[in-house]
Amino acid sequence: MRILSLCLALICLMGTLLCPAEGQNDDFLYMINVGKGDAIVICQDGRYYLIDAGKASAWDRVASALERLGVTELQGVFLTHTDKDHSGGLKKLAKSDIIVRNWYASAFYNCTYDDHPMVKAVGKAGAKVTFLNLGDRVDDWFTVLGPTERDLINEDNNSLVLMFDNGKARVLLAGDMEGSEERSLLNAKTDFTCDIFKVPNHADDDVCLYMKLEALGARLALISTDPYEKPGTPDQTLLKRLKNAGMEVYRTDLSTLGIKVNLEGDFRVDVE
Repeated sequence: MRILSLCLALICLMGTLLCPAEGQNDDFLYMINVGKGDAIVICQDGRYYLIDAGKASAWDRVASALERLGVTELQGVFLTHTDKDHSGGLKKLAKSDIIVRNWYASAFYNCTYDDHPMVKAVGKAGAKVTFLNLGDRVDDWFTVLGPTERDLINEDNNSLVLMFDNGKARVLLAGDMEGSEERSLLNAKTDFTCDIFKVPNHADDDVCLYMKLEALGARLALISTDPYEKPGTPDQTLLKRLKNAGMEVYRTDLSTLGIKVNLEGDFRVDVE
């Protein structure tokens, strides 16, 4: 009897060691606190993706977050647009030990091809950039909603707008989309309905000018900014609109490391 009990205990111990802890392999989004900038990790089915890489001076924060999350390989890196607070970390990422399988960027940009920050970052490594257009899909989860046209004046309006959908959660990743791009997507009858809304352009007062926020149906609004770096963000009127639309608002400037959101359907939020 004692031997049987010992065997059962050993089996239970082996099960604990071999099986991952509850929640360890959950699909999640992690918005890294990079100050005024964007760097978002999405984990889906064990694959990791990075949307934007923050500014160059914030790379240590991005690298630290990737290490904490156990990321040694990225299935894809998306650059929403060429502004330095989104693209600055790309060179250091390309030179790091992290394996990047695919590099993606918006097909619309206001610089020459040779000066494109992602092209410059990956060129020495012999990698190539895939430029995404409206309607393109990446793997099973990302769909390109915009831009629909090139804005020759404002690079923010060339932002890659993505919808992530894993069947349990829809995440609208809006880059720095301002009013002009927003209006063009609305005119194209773009479906913005989502569970989680990454508020564009650090929640400045030049975004969400035309969309009815209630129509998004989102439960969570995520904002990446630093009011000391970009005074006036997040815009107080926009914050009220988001809350009045029924969204819980989470901000990186009120976190230390970042914000983690479960994408398994319960949308549990951990502010770290």
